[in-house]
Amino acid sequence: MAFSLFDELGTHIESLSARRIAVTGSGGKTSIIIGLADQFKEEGVLITTTTHLASPRDMEYPFDEIAIDPNNPPKVEPGRQVLWAAPDSDKLGSVDPELLQEASKLAGYTLIEADGARRRPFKFHNEGEPVIPPWVDCVIAVVGLSGIGKRLDEETFHREREYRTATGSKEAWITLDTLDALLDHPDGILKGTSAHPVILVYNQSDAARDEVVAEALRLGRTKKRITAVLAGTCRGEV
Repeated sequence: MAFSLFDELGTHIESLSARRIAVTGSGGKTSIIIGLADQFKEEGVLITTTTHLASPRDMEYPFDEIAIDPNNPPKVEPGRQVLWAAPDSDKLGSVDPELLQEASKLAGYTLIEADGARRRPFKFHNEGEPVIPPWVDCVIAVVGLSGIGKRLDEETFHREREYRTATGSKEAWITLDTLDALLDHPDGILKGTSAHPVILVYNQSDAARDEVVAEALRLGRTKKRITAVLAGTCRGEV
């Protein structure tokens, strides 16, 4: 992992006095959460989802405890990272929202994965997502820059058809114009974030040319709703 990305991200989170954080988007949400859990481990970190996470059978989570009991919030002590979720067929599911809110008050930090992207670098939100609890302190919106220059299809863009229907796009390739459109569209990258500070993270920046990264940063900084815009790379990309 690129620890400089997490150092910078941690600095922005601390400047917002944010302790309860939702992570949305595509191109590395789970990897961002794993890195932040490591960054804040000393104070104790609760990790969960309001939608779904991969099952521990399919994903090797580097946390100290995985609690799969939705009715029994785990105790999160300093120096520990605890993943709490509900069993849900072949994945992990969300716990009761009220129990989660109460549990978040007892943890040093709470990190919530708030939507899914099927490991694609780009995505378009559907009607029911992201699922951002109203009490979070900030939202981290993730975009995978490895998608720039790739074909705009379901292999690289989650809900590509819905994006084309909503925007009328005839694009064959994902470009910086695609990114700009997603930053502006009500069902795009910033959906559901209007009540919260937003940190936009461009992950996978090592897969894009320097001039592409620079222009992506510039585009993000033109959006008044975004508090901070960062670019870097963390591996795992889930």
